Amino acid sequence: MWNWIAGNHQVISALANIAMLLVWIAYLQVFVSSYRRQKRSNILINRGAGSGLEARCLISNMSAEVIYIESLIATVETAKGRWSCPVTEVLEGRSDLDLKTRQGPLQAGRLIDVGSFRSLAEPALQSGAEPQGADPSYCLENLVALEIKVIAVHGSEDLLAGAKRRFDLIRREDRLLLRGHTVGTQQIRSRREREELRDDVEPDL
Repeated sequence: MWNWIAGNHQVISALANIAMLLVWIAYLQVFVSSYRRQKRSNILINRGAGSGLEARCLISNMSAEVIYIESLIATVETAKGRWSCPVTEVLEGRSDLDLKTRQGPLQAGRLIDVGSFRSLAEPALQSGAEPQGADPSYCLENLVALEIKVIAVHGSEDLLAGAKRRFDLIRREDRLLLRGHTVGTQQIRSRREREELRDDVEPDL
């Protein structure tokens, strides 16, 4: 056996070098993948302080870096169709800061209260209401689901970052209850979707 090893030491050495190279390539791929996961945005959209439309919509920045919220888009779904509307400007007082816009920086690990789900749904409902200018309470009776989309600038990336979450409306004993359609928030990752976010941003941004 030793004679065979001695006679084939060059081949064995080459194979060992190739094996070591493959190990380093695999290690590098794991490192790069982990680095990319740490660097990409992670925005959460949750419900707090209630279970109905008066519950607060909470946006959390779980990214490693600060984000700047550029725009919020509310999409409502009723039996008659779907309508979307920017809700970046505040129509009611925010619970944490008395500001008139939901734009602004959000530090890593922090959350912001952007208002009640009612205040986010009503502008989109009114934009598609029939007849125009219908009472908001009348519009809410037809509400089936509400989707909130967050559009943000993340780090030094050229493309916008984003996340969205759909909430279904459950009717129980004359009450409207919000329930997340999925357990977590859907992150907008693909390049095509992120390029399309530019079209969703309000024209005056």
